[in-house]
Amino acid sequence: MTAPRTPDAVLRRLDLKITRRLEGLLQGDHRTAFRGQGLDFADLREYQYHDDVRHMDWNVTARLQIPHVREFLEDREITAWFLLDMSPSIDFQSVSVSKRTVLSEFTTLMCRFLSGKGNRAGALLFTGGVEHMVPARGGRRQFLVLLDALTRYRAPKKTQATDLKRVLTDAGKMIRRRSLVFVVSDFISAPGWEKPLGQLASRHDVIAVRLTDPLEVRLPDLGLITFQDAESGDQLFVDTHDKGFRARFVAAAERRNEELMTAFTAAGVDALELSTEDDVADAVLRFADMRRLRFAKKTA
Repeated sequence: MTAPRTPDAVLRRLDLKITRRLEGLLQGDHRTAFRGQGLDFADLREYQYHDDVRHMDWNVTARLQIPHVREFLEDREITAWFLLDMSPSIDFQSVSVSKRTVLSEFTTLMCRFLSGKGNRAGALLFTGGVEHMVPARGGRRQFLVLLDALTRYRAPKKTQATDLKRVLTDAGKMIRRRSLVFVVSDFISAPGWEKPLGQLASRHDVIAVRLTDPLEVRLPDLGLITFQDAESGDQLFVDTHDKGFRARFVAAAERRNEELMTAFTAAGVDALELSTEDDVADAVLRFADMRRLRFAKKTA
C-alpha cells in the first residue's frame, strides 16, 4: 500500500496555485454546477418538456392519466457526501501519483469549497462495505477534518473485495436528506451495483468520479511481466511483447469504459473521469463548465 500522505503534504501540493485558481473560477456561475437542489415539497403541476423525470409523481400521474411532477423550494445550502473507495486497487500507480492521491486531492478541493458559506460536507469511507463515517458538518475547516480522516484511515487486515452494490445500498439508508453525492472510485467491484446507483440518484444529485491510471487503458511493450489483482492478490504472467495481447487489452479496456458510461447514463448520474495524469483542478473546472451549461439549457 502507498504510504499515506500527511494532511500538510497534500495541502502543500494543492494550496497555493491550484486552490486559489479554482477558488476564483468557482465563484459566480461556476457555483451553479454544484448548487443545492430543492428539498422542501411545494406543489404539483403538469409535466413539461425538459422537466427532470426524477421529480415525476407516479401516483398522481397514474390516477389522473396526465404526467405530473413535484415542485420543490430550492435549498441553496448544499449537503455534500463523498463516498470514498479505500480498497487496495486505488493504490495502483504507473506514474508519479496513485489513484489514492488523486482521490485525496479531489475530495480536499471539493470539500474546501462546498463546506464554506453554510454548506455541509461528510464522507463514507469504504472497502468491501462502509468502514468509516465522517459526519456532515459545516465550517471552513471541515475539509481538514475529512483530509485527516483520509490520511489516518487504515483498511482492515482482511479486506473483502469491493462491493459497490452493498456500499450504495447502505449509503441510501444512511444519507437521509437530499444531498450532492460524489461516488469516488475506480469502480472495480463485484457486479450488481448499477441498480442501487440509480436508486441513490432518484433521491440525490449523484456524481460518479471514476479514478483511472494510464496503464489500465493502454499497455506498453514491457516484455514478460506479472499482473496482480489488487483486490484478490491473484497473479498472472503475460508477455506484453505480443502485439495481439496488447490489442486485446486495449479492446477490453474500451469495452469496460463503454459499459461504465452506459451504466452511469442509465442510472441518471453525471460522470467525471480523473486520471493520475490529470491536473485535478483543470478536470474539475471542465466538469463544472459542462454541468453549468447543462443546467442553463434546462432553465432556458
